[in-house]
Amino acid sequence: MKIFVMKPLEIDPEYVELMKSIGNEIKDLRTKKGISYTKMAEEIGISRNGYNSIELAKSNFQFLTLLRILKYHNISFFQFIDSLKR
Repeated sequence: MKIFVMKPLEIDPEYVELMKSIGNEIKDLRTKKGISYTKMAEEIGISRNGYNSIELAKSNFQFLTLLRILKYHNISFFQFIDSLKR
């Protein structure tokens, strides 16, 4: 019998900088609204640790989570992508 151990997902090194840019942009949106990451996590329905991990680029988060964050800030996905191109 083989036992499989779940390892935390690692972010592909090719995408580390992109994930950092996404996390920084999400943090900027939140701080412009003047809310804590704990409150933001509560507003979109995820754990505070999960949300903090997104901002710190330590999470391989779901696309739908990103969409919920953007919806909260009334920003379309395409506007968000354009903001990353700066």
